[in-house]
Amino acid sequence: MTLHSGVLAVIACASISPLKAQETNYTNLPSLEAQRAAVRKDDTCHAYDRMITKGSESPIITTCDTLFPDQFGLRDKLASKGFLVEGYYSFGEIYDVLGHQGKPQAYNGQSPNFSGNLWLNMTYDMERVGLNKGSQLTLSMNNWQTAYPGAGIRGTALSQATIFQTFFNGRITAQYGYYGLLGQFYGLFLGTSTASTALGPTSIIPNQVGMSMYMPTPGLDIRMYAHDRRFYNHFGFARSQSPDGFGADSRANPSGVNFRVNGARPIYVDEIGFRQRPSKGKLMTWLRAGGIYNSSSYYDYRKRAFGHSNSAFYVVFDQQLVQTNPAIPYLGWYIDLKTDHADRTSNVFTDDYAATIYALGPFRGREKDMLSIGFTYNKIGSAAQQNLQQFAPRRFDHSTTSSVAYAAHLHRGIYFVGTTSYTTHPVVSRLYADALTLQGQFTLSF
Repeated sequence: MTLHSGVLAVIACASISPLKAQETNYTNLPSLEAQRAAVRKDDTCHAYDRMITKGSESPIITTCDTLFPDQFGLRDKLASKGFLVEGYYSFGEIYDVLGHQGKPQAYNGQSPNFSGNLWLNMTYDMERVGLNKGSQLTLSMNNWQTAYPGAGIRGTALSQATIFQTFFNGRITAQYGYYGLLGQFYGLFLGTSTASTALGPTSIIPNQVGMSMYMPTPGLDIRMYAHDRRFYNHFGFARSQSPDGFGADSRANPSGVNFRVNGARPIYVDEIGFRQRPSKGKLMTWLRAGGIYNSSSYYDYRKRAFGHSNSAFYVVFDQQLVQTNPAIPYLGWYIDLKTDHADRTSNVFTDDYAATIYALGPFRGREKDMLSIGFTYNKIGSAAQQNLQQFAPRRFDHSTTSSVAYAAHLHRGIYFVGTTSYTTHPVVSRLYADALTLQGQFTLSF
């Protein structure tokens, strides 16, 4: 989860209103139609975008901004049969420049850490086999590499196998199958980079309470929209990630196809929100709040025993502050505010607060670039603190991360993201010196 994923949200045909409604509502920032504003109108790649995966809040780049938009003619042949194949490869390095190397490594970047991710995705138009209009099959896989296991997982696995359907002219949508539940809710990729900071993915409270992030889980989610398609309710349930975290979950389910994982029970999420797309003279607004309940048995730090369910809630607000190009309304400056709160006895991090200022197209002539400046405060729960005191004396109850990141569009299909992050107390279990990490990451989309 790095800033490049946020950039993929801001770069990418349906001419029929139901499909256009889907495109309007199911991507983070902005619509694929708006993203194509800087691409020549006669490019045939426009026609492929109607087949891009629907339903996720994790952004996907337009086919017009890939290394080979027509894939040497293969994309057109596949599209004629209802298929679309796409993917990306991202790789990078992160390092704490303050020289705090140690063995064993305790946090991401303490020693130089290389990581890479290959994602391959295929969609199929299920209307061709008799399902209703807009129905889609998605099959995808991931290959992850990382030198430090605490920063992610290693291996190759299924990442999604779902069917997406719409009903009542797009007012209700349903998705079911195997997928990461966290990618369907919340809207993680809006400029705040979590995996590029020293804390790593476990600082994300929704993942900490069991919403799957790496390995897919069997589940179902349903969205219901008001008549104006701005107000919505989004409900989902799935098998939880392992209560022992994403590392244990990937070891128990290395292929991503296991229906069951020991100790992982159903998890339920409900999100309500209001989302207004940017248009000429109208600023983008997205406010959402959600609750999470996990019926799995979690460790109770106060009782020092298993047997407690887990829960959390979140509120996230994104607001466009100014539009910098009237012809392309999504370009401009934004603010992202979020807060998460989790069960006090079953989680290490119980509260977080974050604020990010970010710009899409921050400079003239750099419409596909992105700049973000963010700050996050992570509160360590008192029950977890008491347990941690047994292993090492400590005088802190929180961690903070300040970050500056810039994503540069180098060429069609190629991005470079540079991130500088300063993290206080990068390890929650004992006192470590603050970390100043630099990260460079390339993303190649095809």
